[in-house]
Amino acid sequence: MEMKSQVKIKALKGSTLRSGDCLGIFAPASPVRPECVEKGRAFLARSGFVSQTAKNLYDRLYHLAGSCRNRLADLERLLLDPQVKGLLAARGGYGCLPLLPLLDYALFARYPKIIIGGSDLTSLQLALWGKIGLITFSGPMLAVEMARPGMVNSELLWGLTKGLAGASSEALLSPYLESEKIIYLRPGVFSGVCLGGTLTLISSLAGTGFLPDFAEKIIFLEDRGESLYRIDRALTQLRLAGVFASPAAVVCGNFDLPAPAEEPLLRDFLRDFFAGDDFPVLIGFQYGHCSQSFIFPQGGDMKFDCRERKITLLETAVD
Repeated sequence: MEMKSQVKIKALKGSTLRSGDCLGIFAPASPVRPECVEKGRAFLARSGFVSQTAKNLYDRLYHLAGSCRNRLADLERLLLDPQVKGLLAARGGYGCLPLLPLLDYALFARYPKIIIGGSDLTSLQLALWGKIGLITFSGPMLAVEMARPGMVNSELLWGLTKGLAGASSEALLSPYLESEKIIYLRPGVFSGVCLGGTLTLISSLAGTGFLPDFAEKIIFLEDRGESLYRIDRALTQLRLAGVFASPAAVVCGNFDLPAPAEEPLLRDFLRDFFAGDDFPVLIGFQYGHCSQSFIFPQGGDMKFDCRERKITLLETAVD
């Protein structure tokens, strides 16, 4: 059975980040390369933060960054360390899904901290929201985007984690609606709690008990390296699971298909897939495995005004 909210989830928030704070770096999924980690740490230093690496950060077991036990131990140690003010994933890949039934959700509820990451972190973030209402950030990772010049919208990232909200958030969020590449289906004004991430990771949660309730939510979707038929399958699985029964809206980001010949077909396919629905849909939004990606708080309240091209974070995502 999926997790269905009978009442509005009370959000848990990590503390506001401040210049000089320490961020803990962990690898919950695929193995990481030391040289990429160091480049990411240099990015943090330039941004005014210090960093601490997890004990088992460079472990490797098969295709994973170490055993489930060691990856969980790293995560919990950073969570309990009073010097660490926020957690930053080194990379995605694969590995978060097996951790979900092993996580001590009560521990995360007692010690809520900012968690930043994307891609494979989608499953971890959605489980934390669905189980305890913890707001996390769908954003860049240390050894991936932060290790590559110009990939991260630093002003948006640190603005959100330092408490940006309301009218002051519009200047950083709204430019993402200015692209002429965006296709709008049933555009208008919509608002709701933001949830989402990598499409195939969301679909993998169907039937597990870790898929949260998407009713009245703004659903963000993106992916990388998946053929069109696999995108179709994942979207269809979510439709059959009731995910698209009553969302506030669906925002489709970057999909980066492996076959160039399929790229021109993607937009028309997505338009057709959502043509019979009655909620707003955006196609071609700058979010996902791409440069200067949109960053949003999983569980944060946002408002989109598609006619005025404005996006507002209605409430700060940190305490």
